Formats: sequence, C-alpha cells, structure tokens
Amino acid sequence: MSTTHEVFTEKSLEGFVTLLKEWPNSAWGNVDAEYSVSPFISFYFPADMENHAEISLRMVDIHEEFEQLIGAPYTIAIDSEAARPYRYPRRRPDLRAQARRTSSSDYFVFSFTDEENHATSPTHAGYFWRSWIETDDDLKTAYSSIVFYYRWQWWLDNRDAWRRFVLKTIDLLGAHQVYSGFAMANPLEFGTRGAVSAWERSLTPHFYGLDIEYAYSMDDELLKGIRPPTWAFLLSDHWREKLDLTREQVREALDHPGIGITELRSGQWIELGEQPELYPAKSGVPKLPRILNQLLKPIRNDDLGLLGFGQWDGDPNERFTDADSRRWLARFDADSDWPTPTTRWLPFHPLPSDPVPAKRLPSAASGTPCLQDGWWFVAHRPYSRQAFKQGETLPALPAESGDEQVIWQLDTDQTPSRHASSGEPAPREGRWELESDPYTECTRQLNAPLPYHEYRAVRWRWTEGGTRARSGELCPWPGTWTCEYRPGNDQYLEYKDPMPTIDGDKVLWVWVDLKNIIT
Repeated sequence: MSTTHEVFTEKSLEGFVTLLKEWPNSAWGNVDAEYSVSPFISFYFPADMENHAEISLRMVDIHEEFEQLIGAPYTIAIDSEAARPYRYPRRRPDLRAQARRTSSSDYFVFSFTDEENHATSPTHAGYFWRSWIETDDDLKTAYSSIVFYYRWQWWLDNRDAWRRFVLKTIDLLGAHQVYSGFAMANPLEFGTRGAVSAWERSLTPHFYGLDIEYAYSMDDELLKGIRPPTWAFLLSDHWREKLDLTREQVREALDHPGIGITELRSGQWIELGEQPELYPAKSGVPKLPRILNQLLKPIRNDDLGLLGFGQWDGDPNERFTDADSRRWLARFDADSDWPTPTTRWLPFHPLPSDPVPAKRLPSAASGTPCLQDGWWFVAHRPYSRQAFKQGETLPALPAESGDEQVIWQLDTDQTPSRHASSGEPAPREGRWELESDPYTECTRQLNAPLPYHEYRAVRWRWTEGGTRARSGELCPWPGTWTCEYRPGNDQYLEYKDPMPTIDGDKVLWVWVDLKNIIT
C-alpha cells in the first residue's frame, strides 16, 4: 500500500478511538483493508548453533497446540519454502521436515492467519520467526520470535487455558522476553506496515495501554534492552540479573494487591491486574504500569526503533520520530510529558465498575522453591492440595509429562481439612477413621495419600489422638465416653480402665469432652 496519501482522516481517528473505548478489540478501515487493535502475546527467545533444530521443532509444536486451543480457525498460510501465501488446510506444509533441513545460517519462518485479505489485520494469527545464527563473534544474533493474535472475547472465555499455554511455552522456549496486552494487529503482508505505523502514532497518545509489537524490526533491538510492558511480562532470570536483583527483591518491589507474580523455572511472570487494559489517556496515567516500569527502567532500551519502514519528506502521515519514540517508551516515568504536558497530569480515575483488587496470592511452577509455608493446590487438579514449607521444591504431579509443568497456588483457606477421600494427600498427620465405619482406621503422615478400602474410594475423617479408643484398649483419658453409633451407652471410665464392649460387640468410644470438636 502506498502511503503518499493520508491513511485516515481526523474524523476516522476520532471514530476509531471511540470504538476502542467501547470495545478494545475493534477495527477501522474500508473495502481495501481494515486495521484492528487486538490482544496479543509475543515470545522473544535465543537460538544458537547447538539448539537451532530443536528450537525450530518446538516452534512447530507450539503452533499446533495454539491452533487447537483457539479452535483451528486458520485459512491462509505461508512458510519458508513457499513463494506466496496459500490456502490452508487445503494445503498442509510439512513444517517438521522443513525445520530439520533448515540450516542454522538460514531463517526458519512460517505464518498462519484467518484473514484472506493479506492487507487486513487478522482476527487470529500466528507468526513464527527463527532467526539465522551469526557465526562472527563481532556480530549479535537477533532474537527469534513468536507472535499470536486472538479475539478478545475468546481470551475472556478461555483465560485460564491461555495462561497455562503461555507459562508452558515460556519454559519450553527458554524465553528472554514475553509481552502481552493490546497492540495493532500486523497483517500478513509486509507492505502494510507503513499504514499500521501511522495508526500507531495517532492512537498511542489516546491510550497508555496500547503497545507496539513488530517483531520483524524489534528482534535485534530487544537484545539491548526491553520495552515498557503494559500488562503481562516475563522478567526472565537473564534480564533480572542485569537489574542486580534477586527474585525476592522483585516481589518486594512489586508488592501491590493488583500485581500477580508467578514463579517459573526461567523467570517471573508478572501480570498487572486481572486482564489487559487500553487505559484511555483522559483517565490519567495508570498506577500498575508505573510501578513495574519504575523497576524495569534500568534495562529499558530507550533507542528502540518504532518507525517501521520509516518516514520520508512529503509523507502526509504523522509517524514516530526518534524523539517521539523515546517519549513514548518513557511514558510511565514520573518525569514524562507523554502525550502532552497538559493531559499528563490528569489524576488516574479507574472505571466506577472496577472493584478494589484483592491481594493476589503467590503462585509458582513445579520445580521451583515454595515461597512460603502453607497449603498449596493446583487449579483443576483434584486431590492436589498439599502442605509445603518455604524453600521446599514444589513437585510435579504424577500425570505431568516431561515438557509440561503445573502451577501451584497458595490456598486462600489455610485451615487443614478434617475430611479427605481415598487418593488425596492427608491434610493432617495422625489417625484417620472411615466415615461410614469408624472402627476402620489408618495412620498417615502429612501429605501421604489416604488409602482405598476394599478396592473402593471412601471418605476418611481425621481424629485427634487420645480422644477415641476401641473396645479392649486401655482408656487414655478419665471421664465420660460414648459410642456415637450406639447411643444411650455413655460410661464413666478411669485412666487405663479397659474400654468395654456393648452387648458383646467391639465398638469405637469417643471422649465426650471433645465430641463437639471432632464431629
């Protein structure tokens, strides 16, 4: 597309801004092309001479998993060996074969989209780029990258599955930087970047939370530093060490009820609130991005290029200059004047419907140290609730495969349960009795699985030591004892008296003084 003419009018810009305030995943354009703001996730990761083939194959695995996750919507594809885009799945590329025969000195690239007009922003897309490997020590290799676009409503409906996919992919790739939020969705056609960058320059003054994601030009520059996150971000160990901070110091610096941190094997996954926001500029500078970016400022690349394909004399469209790029990158700084000094100092006003955020409880991946003493569980995994000590390695679960991980979450309820089923970890150490037959009991250590009874799953009830005794045993406490399932037979017994039978039957006796506590 030529940009010797205006890409849009001022009226179109106003209309697009209004739409985005109503729904952040909106589009604007004409019969030739439409450009949209979309939720996205981007992964930037290194590849080297030793692992380039393995990384390429993992990229194919990630593509296939995400395609299934979003419901297989792709209709157009292109790959390194195709001269032009082709219809998919009518034609299916053998990406694994391509990955194996692509040398380290060549790019391994493929893309999928659901938009048949290559000049229009996709609704769903996956862009995969494994950079070629430099062999000259004087040159730096660019990051490899994966970028996904998807519908906002899909994300709202599937955020838990999305998060599990993202956290798994981070460790699978050994990612150095990961960003998620809202950005202009780049069309498949390279030549559209000029139009998209014009929209970016005009929309960003209206929304603090609008990110700029263009891996094609950022993959080498992000080696020098990060860009400011707007919602979710991976602070990898690689970049955290450049801050000269420990993980604990990062958690302390970001100790805010609205900020969630998940400890991963390769870094810390940080989310600023429950979901991404565009943050209209007229509502003031948002607080959570300010907190995070204050911490990350020392590793920010203030010279990150945002020009796309550049600007030339006579271009009627406003674009980012180098000076504007630096102002935009610093927009969350305390001394920033972005977008203008007048609008900059508007007080931040959250939406009236926004609830006061509850403090987000710690979470961490299997294989990482437990962050604090207490009861932890894995969402959607029955019988996973267990007690751990701080520093203890959080375990994998039996069904967890080698390339997967589970995320442990600190339970809001830190009270050990008195009831549990067969197969569940014992939430208390000691003596457990069968709920349906109190005379049947077992003894378990903390977190040891409770047994099955006669090959059946049953419910167990924890009993406090010294408060129950069977017929024939010596009385552990003086006082009145009763049999719950043979009422009307209360007896007073002295210490070490033999516990009696009832009508010749052996029964389980309960010390009356604690009866109300243990039932």
